[in-house]
Amino acid sequence: MKKVNFLFRLKFILLTFLFSNFLNAQYTNLPLGYNFNLNLGVEIDQNIQNTSFKPIIIGSQNIDFESVLEQNFFTNNSILDYKIFNKHLIEISGEDYYVGGSLLSNLSVGYEDQESLNAFVNTRGFIIDGFIGDRVSFQTTFLENQAIFPNYIDSLIRTQDYVIPGQGRGRTYYNNGFDYARSSGFVSIEASRNFTVQFGHGKHFIGDGYRSLLLSDNSFNYPFLRLQSSFGKFQYTNLYCEFQDMKNYLSFENNYDYMGYAKKYMSAHYLSYNLNEKLSIGLYESIVWKTNRTLGSNGFDINYLNPVIFFRPVEFSVNSPDNALIGLNVKYKLTHKSNLYGQIVFDEFTLNEMRENSGYWANKYGYQIGYKCYDFLSLPNLTLHVERNNVRPYTYSHWNDANYGHYNEELAHPLGANFSENILILSYRKKRITAQFKYLDITYGSDYLGDSISYGSDIYADYNNRSSDFGIDMYNGNKTEVDFMKFNLGYVLNPTTNLKLEFSLTHRNQTSESYDQTTNYYSFSLISDLFNYYYDF
Repeated sequence: MKKVNFLFRLKFILLTFLFSNFLNAQYTNLPLGYNFNLNLGVEIDQNIQNTSFKPIIIGSQNIDFESVLEQNFFTNNSILDYKIFNKHLIEISGEDYYVGGSLLSNLSVGYEDQESLNAFVNTRGFIIDGFIGDRVSFQTTFLENQAIFPNYIDSLIRTQDYVIPGQGRGRTYYNNGFDYARSSGFVSIEASRNFTVQFGHGKHFIGDGYRSLLLSDNSFNYPFLRLQSSFGKFQYTNLYCEFQDMKNYLSFENNYDYMGYAKKYMSAHYLSYNLNEKLSIGLYESIVWKTNRTLGSNGFDINYLNPVIFFRPVEFSVNSPDNALIGLNVKYKLTHKSNLYGQIVFDEFTLNEMRENSGYWANKYGYQIGYKCYDFLSLPNLTLHVERNNVRPYTYSHWNDANYGHYNEELAHPLGANFSENILILSYRKKRITAQFKYLDITYGSDYLGDSISYGSDIYADYNNRSSDFGIDMYNGNKTEVDFMKFNLGYVLNPTTNLKLEFSLTHRNQTSESYDQTTNYYSFSLISDLFNYYYDF
């Protein structure tokens, strides 16, 4: 019976997608999906000044992304063809309002040959967005899922309390699967030409690369308030967020149902400045603090609500136990189709120890450097993207659970800390046909199984329980190496939701002192590729 129901759902969704009247798209925020933004290509870099804080609010930006998609994808053989394969599903509009929506899917079947595992993902959902008048817009999404994942993903999920990477907590589905759901939404108010307010539930990304060491969309959605001001060459963003710590819940007679998971908050500032047409610099600072009034907790501190203050002096002045982070983001346009970018993040550091190169544990920092080129080798729609990420042990961690994490996941890089990573991505598009090759070379140091000592990779571990004070090198602990390769071949059915038929081949090999695992995974999918799924670790 369940198999029949699944097939019925699949047929219904396919028929709906193929025979509905696709009309118009009115996104307020540009979707975070890496592959969706590749469809817009160089137009983003050419027409948008501040590209580092995402999702990009496009209402006041100099780009009509629908016109770009129309130029790159749309066909006009007939009105029916135009409506079926190019636009949104439903549209209701009037003189001063608009509501549009589409169904979303990730219907995937796959096979892992090492374990003879039949895997699948069954995702159904929708996106609805619109506006009221000239200044108020909104968006909501909902996705309901069942899945059986390849073993290396399944193992991660079970070690982090059944949290699906970036998608919330799951329940058991049959014997080896998961049932989970996620939703997001926001209301955006353009208070003036230079000031926008957004309140909602979602995630953000700071940077111009594939990864971010400052703030990424790796973790689950969270409630937020975003204040964005633009004036001249400056863009200033305030971000206030509430996070949950599932590993340390508040108890009442040992029953967390009465109290819920422990809360913590983040206040962040990001100032972006375009020095000229080629060079832009962004300054980032954030502070994370706990709210329960126990030893090592500062309660809800209104000092951090000030939108124009430096957090580190405030933290010092109130003698707080909170976790401050600062960083720098840089982007330089080599040509109108290529750019260099980079990031530096500092958690804690002692200048004297850095000069002496003593391997001091509290010298916690990381860096990123990358290069992106559109129309690589003068081939239209061929994109080259290379990137290196390097983060010292114990970065993002803290002693009182005010770490840089949310919902058992990292707020920056999915590997946490104590790692280096080299990334190569080649992407190609010819009309609606897409192809992508991705290669990652990863080295990190993990904790030893059964050992209570933290070696600096797990940001949720107490850094006071560290292996040493000095002589802390990269890959501290159990040195592990991962080779990850993935090839995708797809056909875009509808560019507005980036709905595509896609075949994927994944090869992953992981080796360490005591562990060796090889994964070969094949899959075929019907996917609305608007979101990032970080399964490449």
